[in-house]
Amino acid sequence: MWEFLDKAGEAAMRRTRIAAVAATAALVLAGCVGTGAGPTGKRVAGDADIPELTWAMPGAPRSLDIAHALDTRSNLAIFAAFDGLLRMDADGELQPALATSWTNPDPLTYVYKLRQGVTFWDGKPMTAEDVAHSLRRQADPAEAAETQLYLTRLKEVAATGPDEVTVRLTTPDPMFKYVPALVWIVQQKEYAEAAGKSLGSPEKPGMGTGPYRVTRFSPADGVDFERHDGYWDTRPKVAKLAYKPIPDPEALRLAMMSGEVDGTFGVPLQDIRKWERTAGISMYYTRTISVNYLSMDVTTAPFDDVHVRRAIAHSVDRQGLLDPLFGGRARLSSSPVSSLQLETMVGKEKAAEVIGSLPTYPFDLGKAKEELAKSRYAGGFTVEVPYPTTQPWSRLLLENLARNLSTIGVTLVPKAQPDQQWVANIYAHKDLKLQIMRAGGGTPYPGEMLPMMFGQASAGPNGFNTANFADPELEAKLGSLGEDVAPIAEIMRLNAEEVPYVPLFEEDAAHALRAERVFSPDPTPWLAGFNWAIALKAAA
Repeated sequence: MWEFLDKAGEAAMRRTRIAAVAATAALVLAGCVGTGAGPTGKRVAGDADIPELTWAMPGAPRSLDIAHALDTRSNLAIFAAFDGLLRMDADGELQPALATSWTNPDPLTYVYKLRQGVTFWDGKPMTAEDVAHSLRRQADPAEAAETQLYLTRLKEVAATGPDEVTVRLTTPDPMFKYVPALVWIVQQKEYAEAAGKSLGSPEKPGMGTGPYRVTRFSPADGVDFERHDGYWDTRPKVAKLAYKPIPDPEALRLAMMSGEVDGTFGVPLQDIRKWERTAGISMYYTRTISVNYLSMDVTTAPFDDVHVRRAIAHSVDRQGLLDPLFGGRARLSSSPVSSLQLETMVGKEKAAEVIGSLPTYPFDLGKAKEELAKSRYAGGFTVEVPYPTTQPWSRLLLENLARNLSTIGVTLVPKAQPDQQWVANIYAHKDLKLQIMRAGGGTPYPGEMLPMMFGQASAGPNGFNTANFADPELEAKLGSLGEDVAPIAEIMRLNAEEVPYVPLFEEDAAHALRAERVFSPDPTPWLAGFNWAIALKAAA
């Protein structure tokens, strides 16, 4: 997912969660909740219903249509209300949802058997054509869906029986098996076609099968949900749920103290000690599968010179910023590939071996000056770098980087932008130059983000190759992505050598709940497997 926003600054989720936002991506805006457990000594869940509950985030969803809302804050709202064809469990394994079973009879074919007796919020039965249309419309070029990077190898999707949908691919795709959990969100075909381009808007929020129906939506004020009593699966304990934007971190903390807000995924890590000392609040920390990074457009001066990119990399004091920015709840990153995803695929020892073999750029202003002197821009330059106001670590890092770069003759000017404007500019794919991003995937597969962040297919509007980095050698590596770690490691090495992206940090996620509420089960690494709204319970 592309993380265009929080954790403290979530993000967005292209072929992947960005979630840039990826990133994420990502995205969301990539990101996602991650591994870990709840607070020590936490209370257990009780059986009582909760009449009303308010959940806060730094910003509201952009849309409730997954095709045009591939960022974490939007995805959280979507996954609370809508169902996908499959889910992922805490181990990242695919599990039934609207599909009860599935087969992969050959590398190009997937066949899904659908759950019977499922109804939409309006009482109409879900059909195989509803399910097929929900993916088909996302792949339609005319839709210009943000999710299309997940679907580049999709040939056709069709209802092949009253309870069966079949997908055919053009070439094998190691990521497609996760698509039914990540973006194959089922909408009623009749409703979607009538809504047209308005699907996911306040006027036409959607028609789903999930545990909550949408009663009100505003991109400025958030979403109100009401329990869907005809839901086919676990009945939620919360009867009415409000998803409310509170951009200011301190205002959010005070709202939780007062009881106005029951919980949030939006706790800035630099503030966690203050939150931990706040009475009546329980903190949950989870490892994530997202990466913070700098992106440099290799097709635009001065970032078309590798020595400039290396000079920038040597000017980032990552180790010095680790604790001030994240309160000790982050790790240094060596690659756009999440270390947790890599560990899941090959184990911790092999992952450490792959990461340890990569070229690195330690903080060294002497080396930064040497690299700049080797470039075509040895006299220095000025660059303006936008960042979203909902992502406070970005401002602090850019201010520090600006001071460092000033010593070698480079002027960096941080520019705050409202979150919606910043996200729109990233999707427009214009005037990219130097960007600060956070992106994260939604699956255990470490190659998930690579087709989003690299290659010609992603180097355009709605694409998240914000570095515009593409060449024939890279395209061949992207085409060979599969279950073997070798091409993934090769792309990681190519990035380390050419530096289109400067990996920065892998943050933990900090979640807060009022003490009378609990998660049951706890958040998992995989957003598509965790319906946080159903997991909210009253403490016993």
